[in-house]
Amino acid sequence: MGVLSNRTSGKFSLLDPLVKIVITWNRNVCYFCYIFGILGFVSLAYESVSSGVYISENALLPGLVHGQFNSESVAREFLTSIQEEASRYPNGMPYAWIAAQFQQLGLDVGTQDFVLRYNIGPKTNYTGRNVYGILRARRHSSRESVVLAAPYRPPNSVFTPTNGGIALMLAFAKAFRSASYWAKDIIFLVTEHEHLGMEAWLEAYHRVSPAAGLVDSGDLKERAGSIQAAINLEIPEGRASYIDVKIEGLNGQLPNLDLVNLAHRLCRRERVQSTFKKRVDPYDGTSLEGFLENLETMLSMMSSQATGVPTGNHGFFHRFGIEAITLAGYYEPGMHHPIRYHELGRIVEGIFRSLNNLQERFHQSFFFYLLSGTNRYISIGVYMIPFSIMAAPLLLRAVSIWFDLVQSHNAQKDLTSLNYDQVCGIIILCHVFGSCLFLLPSTAAKLGLSYFEFETDESVYYGFILASVIIAMLLMFPVKRIDARAIRCIAHLEMATLMFATALQNISLATFQAFIVTPLFLGTGTASSRKGVFFKRLIVLLAHPVKEPHAGSSLGVQAKQSVS
Repeated sequence: MGVLSNRTSGKFSLLDPLVKIVITWNRNVCYFCYIFGILGFVSLAYESVSSGVYISENALLPGLVHGQFNSESVAREFLTSIQEEASRYPNGMPYAWIAAQFQQLGLDVGTQDFVLRYNIGPKTNYTGRNVYGILRARRHSSRESVVLAAPYRPPNSVFTPTNGGIALMLAFAKAFRSASYWAKDIIFLVTEHEHLGMEAWLEAYHRVSPAAGLVDSGDLKERAGSIQAAINLEIPEGRASYIDVKIEGLNGQLPNLDLVNLAHRLCRRERVQSTFKKRVDPYDGTSLEGFLENLETMLSMMSSQATGVPTGNHGFFHRFGIEAITLAGYYEPGMHHPIRYHELGRIVEGIFRSLNNLQERFHQSFFFYLLSGTNRYISIGVYMIPFSIMAAPLLLRAVSIWFDLVQSHNAQKDLTSLNYDQVCGIIILCHVFGSCLFLLPSTAAKLGLSYFEFETDESVYYGFILASVIIAMLLMFPVKRIDARAIRCIAHLEMATLMFATALQNISLATFQAFIVTPLFLGTGTASSRKGVFFKRLIVLLAHPVKEPHAGSSLGVQAKQSVS
């Protein structure tokens, strides 16, 4: 800022007209950028703005693979057998049966026992076991591998059973165990306890231990080469009329776009309906109805990506630099004819034989993108423009606040009256409070259980309420009068920096953050009337994080009452 201002003369030496314009029209320009950025982001779903998908990696050769899978009856036999075994273990997993099937197929079989130590609230240990088999490649020395995984869900599980995916996996292993063209090892993995089992297996495979020591993954006796890609199957044991491709991973990570396009292309080749976010592509994407459908699909992807929670077990592979997706089967009456195991097997075969052709990791296509359908995508170079416009008001507002602050102090010919030490102290104190709130859940859970016998969620909720009250009481203590504009300037700059940094990894989270936070920051400042003060305080109160779990708990109570 020293280039723009001259403290000795008390005037802006270079950009005095521009400074006046920035200060005078700043609020109007900021609101215009915010609204224009939102409209620009919405327009990304329009077909003329997005781009058509294509496969960048020529080595995949998806159109040259001639399908050989013809084991419909074998898959159904495996499905009948696993259903009989599942009935004997309504709450568990038939480890011995799955391991025996892998061993009969000539695979190198291994099991893994893992333990979850839940350290929030009452200390409880949860145990589980994964079973896997490795088909060794005849044309390679186990340097590279691909994974075909499926989660096991017992009959009493709240989720839809995936016995169809396990049956298809066993049929695929039996059909291609003697093929001589495999250049990569194939790992067939059946995990227990959904995400927990997959995370434990990957940590054990890569010999990685969690920092908090929550999961004891143990060690694996059998290993293959470096994992290049993975496919997770969530095929129900009943009928399925379409395949939904899930891509969102941990913390919003996405697989390489080539792998996603490969799955959709092979589904179309086998005349199987493929969807994204359980939505079919519109017939006419240029019409208003088609635009609204594409917009709904894009927003659905953004809402799931912003949470940072994987939509399937594939999401944990991204943490280790492994491209992975989930193929989930769903049934909707009248949508499409039921999919047979013959067609599903051809799709899985096509994907794995294309992956078998890869000579290096996925790198040519996009890793940062948004999808508005199965055949349209928006790259990072396109969606960053409206996001930058939406978040730019924070930077413009910070510049305006600084210019206004310098001008007011120059009018007094004493810029040193600004207490920089106290301003920095307040900023540091805010970060200390934030760090304490970050560590609050585990502490509140322990105290609530020890002294009040509260449940974990109740202890955390009341802990946040108490922390909010304490912070509000601390703000009532008199402090030396300082110019709040300096604090606002630093807060605007810091929030803008965090949002742009988040956008490089998780554009959906950054966009929703900008959509909510930007108007709140633009509304800060000194109000000229009591109504203005009341309105600003009301907005800040409504945006308080403690309000969200309270609203959620209220809705949950109402839902329980309506059900009862």
